[in-house]
Amino acid sequence: METKSRTALTDAPERTSVFTTELWILTTCQFLYYGGLAVDLTLTAVVGLHLAPSTALATVPLTVMTVVATVASYLAGTLSVRLGHRTVLLCGAATAVVGGLICMWATITESFLALCLGTAVVGLYKATGGYFRYLAADRAPTGGRARALSIVLCGGLAAAFLGPWGATASSGLLAAEFAGSYLLVSLLAAAVVLLVLWVRPSGAPAGTAAGKPAVPAVPIRVAASTRDFRMAFLLLGTASVVMTMLMAMGPIGSSHAGHALSAGALMIQWHMVGMFGPSLFSGAITTRWGAHWTGLLGAGILAVGGVVGSLGTGVVEFTISLALIGVGWNFLYVAGSTYVVRCYPQGAGGRVQGAVEASVGSMGALASLSAAAVFASVGWQGANLVAAGLSVLVVAVLTVTVLRSRQQLTGVEA
Repeated sequence: METKSRTALTDAPERTSVFTTELWILTTCQFLYYGGLAVDLTLTAVVGLHLAPSTALATVPLTVMTVVATVASYLAGTLSVRLGHRTVLLCGAATAVVGGLICMWATITESFLALCLGTAVVGLYKATGGYFRYLAADRAPTGGRARALSIVLCGGLAAAFLGPWGATASSGLLAAEFAGSYLLVSLLAAAVVLLVLWVRPSGAPAGTAAGKPAVPAVPIRVAASTRDFRMAFLLLGTASVVMTMLMAMGPIGSSHAGHALSAGALMIQWHMVGMFGPSLFSGAITTRWGAHWTGLLGAGILAVGGVVGSLGTGVVEFTISLALIGVGWNFLYVAGSTYVVRCYPQGAGGRVQGAVEASVGSMGALASLSAAAVFASVGWQGANLVAAGLSVLVVAVLTVTVLRSRQQLTGVEA
């Protein structure tokens, strides 16, 4: 009885390999997605500063992209219920092809409004990026959903190195500065369209209509009443708020501390390595230990990263802190995503996924928009203390949950 009860707290062991051709296709798509997104994150604020009628409006294009992505992420989940993930991902990538070309035209004509329109269209693509991992989980064999989730995220590791480099290397390819960079966004998205076409239209069993889930989509209210949904919201929300706030604040704090621009770029690069590097093994850890213990580990690493950041404003403190924040984010993200896919049978989670993506995206957007105000109030070190405190609170909640689960197991065994 004890063995069965404890096994119920973790993912079931894998029965067949998760390393399928479709998984590699989806991982490559995730790399191309983050590669294109890296171009926007690296250059759009700079281009906005050049084209905006006033300095205060320079970040409007990025803000527009974030807002559109947050709203559209819920719609993407809803559409996936009717059309399937494959169709949603195809449409998302196609919009990025168009959005990249509009941004390219904006740099050529020096139109700030066109830049805002282009980034808004790219925001539709950004809204679909999280669904690559959900599709991989739906196609994974029994017991392999957590590992499939983390393997897809490995695509972000390569993008962390190649994305920013591609953005700057392609900036002078056309007559107008940065036009080549936005052309690269379109080309990378076009490659995603071609690759997704190779994915099976539906993961449903034979006899099920193409593009339709094998079972009815689970209503949001049903999933929201479960412990798995609450745990997913806790882990993904914490990861999004802490990581987004400190990542957005990092370059500001670095510049305020008098560090060179190259030092700030190095910090963000190691932060992204921390975000995606652990994907090589975080899925296997989640499969072996369970999502709960993986989430506890991630929250603990976030807390340590916050403590390191609070110790000083040197390059070393910035770099180590942001790298640890990235690692903690990865473990929380994989664990939280694992809890999400537990809320529904495979292929029936479109509505639940949309609700989670929109909610977590909204929290991340608010954290990003408030980063400058938080920095002005408490500074880099103070913000890290806040992040550490929030992470410790999550550790406490997860620890209490473990203790209660053990008490329940003891009562059953008695």
